[in-house]
Amino acid sequence: MKRVALIFTALLGLTVFANGTIIEQYHPYPNAARIAVKMCAGGNADVLQCPHFQVRVKRNLEQEKISTTLEIFGRSLLIRSQLISAAWMSAWQADLNFDGKADAIIKFNWGGNGIIWDQNYTTFALSSPVGYKLTTISTITFDPSALIRLNGKATILHTSLVSVLFPANKKFAERYHNYWVFHPLEIRGTKILKNQAAAWVQYTYKPSHRHAQLTPAQKQAGLKDEEPIQFFVPMK
Repeated sequence: MKRVALIFTALLGLTVFANGTIIEQYHPYPNAARIAVKMCAGGNADVLQCPHFQVRVKRNLEQEKISTTLEIFGRSLLIRSQLISAAWMSAWQADLNFDGKADAIIKFNWGGNGIIWDQNYTTFALSSPVGYKLTTISTITFDPSALIRLNGKATILHTSLVSVLFPANKKFAERYHNYWVFHPLEIRGTKILKNQAAAWVQYTYKPSHRHAQLTPAQKQAGLKDEEPIQFFVPMK
C-alpha cells in the first residue's frame, strides 16, 4: 500500500512542479536569506565554465561510469567516479563558507520518474587556507534555493520524501500521507554537519510552507524508510 502511495505521488509530480522546483514550492524557510550563486555556462555538455573554475567530464558508457575533474584556481581535483553514474550535470559558484573565496557546487543527476526525476549526487568544493575539500551528498532534489542562511549559519537543505501511516478513524479509512523532509546541513569551514532537527512539510499537491505537526512516533515511523543521508569524501 505504501508503494502505491508513493507511485501515485510520482505520477502527479511533473504537473505539480511545472511552475517551480520542489524546494521552492515546499520550502520550509521561505523567508530565509538565500546564498547568492552564479550558474556555470554550458556550451559543451561535458565542460561547465564558471568565473573561477571549470568542470570537465569523461564518460565511459561501457562501464556506465564517468570521470569528473574539477579545475579550480590552478588545481585539478578528481571527483571519485565510482560514486556517480549520471545522465547530466549542473554547476554553480558561491561563497558557501563566507571566507571570501569561490566555492564550487556540482550536481550529478542520475534520474528517476515523476516526482523523483531530480535524484542526484551533489559535490561541494569548500575552500580553506590550504586548498579545497570535496564532500558529496545524495539527495532527492537540489537547486540553489536549498542554500540559505539559517540562524545566521550557511545551510544546505537536504531533501527526502517519506510516507506516514495514519490509522482509521470515524471519518477516514487507514491512509498514508506523504511528506517532504528537509534536513538542514550546516556548512562550517570545509565541513558539512547534520546537527539540526529536520523540518517536515506535507506534500499537498499545491505549494505549502507550513511545518507539519506530527508526533515523534509518526516521524520515527516515516524515517524508517527514508534513504539515509550519505556523505562521501572523494578526495583527502
